[in-house]
Amino acid sequence: KEKAEKAEAKARAANYSGKRSSGKKNKPEKRRKRRRRREKLEKGRVNPGEMFRTEQYSAWDGEGLPTHDKEGKPITQSQLKKLKKLQLAQDKLHKAYLQHISDLEIYFVWVLLSSGINAEYGGR
Repeated sequence: KEKAEKAEAKARAANYSGKRSSGKKNKPEKRRKRRRRREKLEKGRVNPGEMFRTEQYSAWDGEGLPTHDKEGKPITQSQLKKLKKLQLAQDKLHKAYLQHISDLEIYFVWVLLSSGINAEYGGR
């Protein structure tokens, strides 16, 4: 019996991470997560088809990828590969941003309807 108790105590000690045992996350950690999520959503505001339409490039293909730099020189295959990778990452962020906006719109309509306010006319 004593061996079992010692083994259990060792297991508890090994699992102890030094954090609170209440299971609640501390406020700074929650703030960091909210800030990171907000920053990620802000990055997603840019449409991936428009992200390279800057003065740095002079011509683009149908997907918005640059084909020529500002001096009129064609973009190399290695540069194009990197730009495609960046555009794919931006596409993922942009889709998450659009989903978030859609979720917010649905939520606000639900709030308006559940409160009895007629959203179309702004009255009751």
